[in-house]
Amino acid sequence: MVIIVGAGLVGAALAIRLSQLGIKVQLLERNAFVKPSVKDGRTIAVTLGSKRFLESCGLWQALEPTAQRINYIRVFEQGSAWTLDYDYQDLGTDPMGYIIEFDCLLNALFDGVRNAEFVEVLDNCTLQQLLPGEVHTKEHGILKAPLAIGADGRHSWVRGQVHIKSKTKEYGHKALVAHFIHEKPHQATAWEVFQPSGPFAMLPMVDTHDGQHQSGVVWCGPKDVPWETLPTTELEQQLMDIFPFYGKVTLNSARWTFPLVALTVDKVTAPRTVLVGDAAHALHPIAGQGVNLGWRDVADIAQLLAEAKDLGGDLGAEHLLNQYSRKRKLDHKGLYFFTDGLTRLFERDSQIVSFMRQTGLAVVGKIPPLKKFFMKKAMGI
Repeated sequence: MVIIVGAGLVGAALAIRLSQLGIKVQLLERNAFVKPSVKDGRTIAVTLGSKRFLESCGLWQALEPTAQRINYIRVFEQGSAWTLDYDYQDLGTDPMGYIIEFDCLLNALFDGVRNAEFVEVLDNCTLQQLLPGEVHTKEHGILKAPLAIGADGRHSWVRGQVHIKSKTKEYGHKALVAHFIHEKPHQATAWEVFQPSGPFAMLPMVDTHDGQHQSGVVWCGPKDVPWETLPTTELEQQLMDIFPFYGKVTLNSARWTFPLVALTVDKVTAPRTVLVGDAAHALHPIAGQGVNLGWRDVADIAQLLAEAKDLGGDLGAEHLLNQYSRKRKLDHKGLYFFTDGLTRLFERDSQIVSFMRQTGLAVVGKIPPLKKFFMKKAMGI
C-alpha cells in the first residue's frame, strides 16, 4: 500500500492509476473530497501524451465529449509579420493536444477515484506529522505504508515535513482567465501572442450549447492591471485590439486572476517519500505544460511501483526512489529553464532582441527537423 497526500489533478490521477495496477492506496485530503460546486474558469491544455495517459487511466471516455482538439498552433510577436505555425498533419493524424475545462476534468477524476477498487479516501483529514513509513493524523491516528507521496501542491505539507528545500520565483505578473464567444470559428487553432506586457494565449473550446464559437483566454500582465474591475465593454475592446482575428468578442464567463510564480526543489525524494506535481515543480503558464509535467511524474512513479510490486519488492526502497529522481530530473529542469528563459526573452523591450526573437521564430519554422522537435515537446511525446 502507498499513501498519497493531496487529491487534486495529479494526486487523484495517481490514485486511479495505482489502483488499476493492483496497488492499494490511502488518499488523504485536507478538504472535503466532493464534486466542485463553484465553477472554475480555467481551461487545461492536455498534450497528446497526457491524453494517452488519461486513456490508460480509463478517464478519457468521460472527457472526450468536452475536449476540443488543437490541430494548429500559431505563435507570433505582436506587431510582427513573422509567425511560427504548427500543423498536426506534419506528424500524423493525432491532434497537437486538447483543451478541457477544469471542472470537467475534476468531475472525471472524482468519479474515477470513487470507482477505483483499491482506493480509500480519507478526506477532511488533519495532518500532524510525517515520518518514514508513517503519516500521523488527528482523525485516523497513525497510518503506515512503505511510501508516502506528496501531491499536495505548491505549498506542500509533505515537502516541509521532510525538509526538502524549495525556491519560489515571483514574476511580478498575474494572469487573467476567462471565456469569450466570438463571431468567427477558431478552426481548432491555439494562438500564443507575445507582447511587451506579457504573453497572451487564445485557446479553442467546444462551441456553446447554442452553437456559438468559444475560446478561453490566458492573458498575462503586470499585477496592477485592473482586470477584476475593468468594465466588460472595455475588457472586450482591449482583447479585440490585441487579437482582432475572430471579429467581435463577448465575455462569456466570470473572470479569474492568479499570480504567476515558478517553483523548483533541490530534490524530489526523501526516505520513503516522493514528490509529484506542483509539490515538486511549478511553471510559468507560457507553454501550458504544468499539469502535463505532473502527469508524467505520475506515469513514471506508477510504472516503477508496479514493477516493484510484481517482483515482490519494497515500494519505498531507496533504489526505487533514486530511479524516479533520475527519470524526472531532466524533464523538470529542462521545462523550468525553457519556460523561464522564454518569459525573460520576450520581456526584453529592445529592437535588437525583438529582431532576434522574430528571426528565431522564422528559423524554427523553416527547418523541418527542428520544427518537429519542438512539436513533439509541445505534444508531450
